[in-house]
Amino acid sequence: MIEDKYSTPHEKIMLEFLAKPGAMKGYLNATLEMYLEDGDFNGFYRSLEYVIKAQDNISGFAKKTKLSRATLYDIFKGKKEPKIQTLAKILAELGYKIQVA
Repeated sequence: MIEDKYSTPHEKIMLEFLAKPGAMKGYLNATLEMYLEDGDFNGFYRSLEYVIKAQDNISGFAKKTKLSRATLYDIFKGKKEPKIQTLAKILAELGYKIQVA
């Protein structure tokens, strides 16, 4: 990707946004709502990557959750659909839980 003085990479903008109080939870909820509308879970999986990177790095997060980096990246890219217990583990490490409302 080519950067110039007039543009900022998308990931940098997302990580700055997610540093704001409450932004992570709101972002995850919004991407889940989008899934309910369009049936495409990939946006939610991608949002997990941004939220994880806003809190930690992928390697550190993988160690904490005892998931491999490769597994996490496969989930983020939509190559692998996580089991509910894997998703619960990821969310728990981020400080959230799965809840039926």
